[in-house]
Amino acid sequence: MTAESPRQPPSAHRAASDDTVASRIRERMGKCTPSERKVARTLLAAYPVAGFETVAGLAELAEVSGATVVRFTTRLGYRGFPDFQRALREELDQRSASPSTLSERSNRGRRATSPDDLEALADPLVDDLRATFAGLSEHDFETTLAALADPKRRVWIVGGRYSSYLAEYFAASLQQLRAGVQMVPQMASTRGAAMSDFDAKHVLIAFDFRRYESETRNLVQHAKSRKATVIVVTDKWVSPCASDADAVLTSVAAERGAFDSVVPVMALIEALFEELLTRIGLPARERIERIEQTVQRLELI
Repeated sequence: MTAESPRQPPSAHRAASDDTVASRIRERMGKCTPSERKVARTLLAAYPVAGFETVAGLAELAEVSGATVVRFTTRLGYRGFPDFQRALREELDQRSASPSTLSERSNRGRRATSPDDLEALADPLVDDLRATFAGLSEHDFETTLAALADPKRRVWIVGGRYSSYLAEYFAASLQQLRAGVQMVPQMASTRGAAMSDFDAKHVLIAFDFRRYESETRNLVQHAKSRKATVIVVTDKWVSPCASDADAVLTSVAAERGAFDSVVPVMALIEALFEELLTRIGLPARERIERIEQTVQRLELI
């Protein structure tokens, strides 16, 4: 994923909290030489594990020289390969941080908000929103819209322990616009039955946030092996599922408590909904009207 935006150029002043190794790789890939791009793709394909190889080991995986690997890390803005790996270790620590650890960090030196400061509470949320949309890839956003707007494609949505309610909200929103949208079943037998039918006509939307879940990774890998289109919605540290995804939508949330803010993810969902409503057009509006009539007929309100 690059730092291109479908509506505006990337911000020249991105928040330090959004400065990850993965984001640097994606931002600078377009300026790399062909050999350096091999290193970038190798890193992203097995992120972050590939970054902990030796220079010689990473060079062998990417089929380039050791000098190319070192040159690539300096292009990313690091002082050399050791500095690159230090940043990667720090990022890995952030990726695996538990809610209790996050809460402890955020409470250090924090003071209570006074009534006069309430408006200021919105400032970091606005920063997160700007960073999220500035960092969206035009290609990935368009790939997502095209897959979801195609009435011939069947859409499955899955979330994890933390993100399941986000996935359910997205599924409920998308069901208003088109048919053929379902949550991946939780029960093992029904999940196995549903996933056995995956093929190129299916789309899997996976929500996966830090403390990433192996069940989600297994499901993504299975979907990819069956030629399904895979879209991953993740955080700035980037889910391991991203290496198997056709599109990655990344939200940026600064650390402020035990759990990352869901405001950027909800904004992404709303943006996708509005764009799809326009793209699907009349069929979507007719479906919304039919749903409303059915709700009234069945006295569901």
